[in-house]
This record gives sequence, structure tokens and C-alpha cells, in this order.
Amino acid sequence: MDAIHKTVALRAIAPGEEEALARLFQLYCYDNAGWSGEALLADGRYDVCDAGLASYVHAAGHTAHWIEVDGELAGFYITEPAIAGQLPVQEFSDFFILKKYRRRGVALEVVRRVLLGSAQTWLVATFRADAAACAFWRQAFARLPFAQVTPWEDPALPQFQLTLLKPAA
Repeated sequence: MDAIHKTVALRAIAPGEEEALARLFQLYCYDNAGWSGEALLADGRYDVCDAGLASYVHAAGHTAHWIEVDGELAGFYITEPAIAGQLPVQEFSDFFILKKYRRRGVALEVVRRVLLGSAQTWLVATFRADAAACAFWRQAFARLPFAQVTPWEDPALPQFQLTLLKPAA
């Protein structure tokens, strides 16, 4: 069933839900291990600082949101303040949709609501080695009415494909 027939909801991750975010982040790491080569630690988890992850729930300027489809948890996204050269931006830093909900328009709807629903400049940093994410973002940039999509290079971050986005006015 297409997402158009489903209800997509975005809900701020509340204090007390940090452990659930940490568990879902492990799935995100697992999903990325194919291209990243990241190995499990001896305890069977990926190397993620749960306290650092929890800061997205509590720190000023940082956000962490659940993505829900028809009331079921379908993923999350995280944003944080960043600087692109001298320009203050908000980075759409981590974005994960469970496989069950992929290719149904959910991710594109999240990008539409979050990035186009804001007046600020956004930074999207995609690992160059993550072919699926790079393909998704190329499609999103082409399909959504951003006022400006500008590739940006940071010599300190060669592993990332960086893009600055201005929402439609």
C-alpha cells in the first residue's frame, strides 16, 4: 500500500524515550554496515554513544523525532545546528526508515514536511559510500520545490556529499 493511503506522523522523541532511540539507532547502524564496514563490538552492539545520542532529545537546537505510519514506529530523524563556512545552518544529520516502510513515499513526505516546512537553510550530509542514500537525496532534490539546492565542499569532510538547501519561499 502506498504512503498516500497511510497517515505519516512526526513526533518529538520525549525525555524517557532515549533507550528506544538507542535501540533503533542500532538498526540504523546495522543497515549501514554493508557499505560502512562497521563491525560489532564484543557486546553485540555497534559503537554508538547512547549518552551522546540522548543529547539530541535534550540539547538546545538539537531535535530527535519519531516517524510513525498509521500509529506504528517507522523510523526517526535527528537534526543539529551546524556551520557551513560562515553560514549557520540546521543539519538534517541522521535519517532512518525501517525497511517495511521504504519505497512508499514516507521518506519523501518527511523531507517535505521538515525541510520545506521551515524557512532556514539546511545542510544534508550524505556519506559518499552510501549509494542508496545518495540516490534518495538526488531524487528528493529533483522532486521537491526547493528554492535552492547547492553542493558544498568542506575539505575537512571528504567522505560526505554536502548539500545546502533553501526551502521554497
